[in-house]
Amino acid sequence: MNKFQILVVEDDAPVRNLITTTLRANNYRFITAGSGESAVSETASHNPDIILLDLGLPDIDGVEVIRRIRS
Repeated sequence: MNKFQILVVEDDAPVRNLITTTLRANNYRFITAGSGESAVSETASHNPDIILLDLGLPDIDGVEVIRRIRS
């Protein structure tokens, strides 16, 4: 199993499933979030090593997610 933990932030469920299926097949650990607010929360809770971030989210845009995580 890969040591890195990846946060996948994607509001489109089929796209999110495709990404997570690929990660799972390659033995990556991952968590998911379907909105910007949940991405910020998951980052605070799990401190992922990598974030795959959709910039066009329904609640707040990806750039704002980055700003909140960095602060």
